[in-house]
Amino acid sequence: MASVSASNPEEPGRDAVLAALADSGRELSTAVILFHTNLARRVGLGPSEEKVLELVHRHRHATVSELAEHAGMRKNSLSDTLDRLEEKGFVERQPHPSDGRKVSVIGTTSGTERIGALFGGLISQLGELNAEYTTEELAVIADYQRRAAEIQAAESQALDDNTRPGRR
Repeated sequence: MASVSASNPEEPGRDAVLAALADSGRELSTAVILFHTNLARRVGLGPSEEKVLELVHRHRHATVSELAEHAGMRKNSLSDTLDRLEEKGFVERQPHPSDGRKVSVIGTTSGTERIGALFGGLISQLGELNAEYTTEELAVIADYQRRAAEIQAAESQALDDNTRPGRR
């Protein structure tokens, strides 16, 4: 999506809206973490295992090195997490579909079904919420969330590396 032109930073009420945005972001972050913590516990996973599993599904046929980069984790730590996920039946390692020298990690059908069954209520209610917004409004929200996630991922990597990412 093309960048939406910024409003006048001196606009009346902007500080209140920015404060509400920061507050709602913290509320959403907490709600997401609690939801995923409870979901993970219901299927016998730790929170980081559940999030690594989400990366496995998002980046189909990724290698351990690629997943480690996406997760902002060291390869050996990620490999340990994948070992646990494999033992629990959520992932398996297979020859990479386009390069037989590589091994890709994929989610299992049974693991997907075990977790997917727990998302029904959330997906239904979010669908109802989405219906209250126009397509254009949803596009702006999606753009904001994606860009905020990129910033948070870079900051997460900086915390792991004990460095600060460069400003763009």
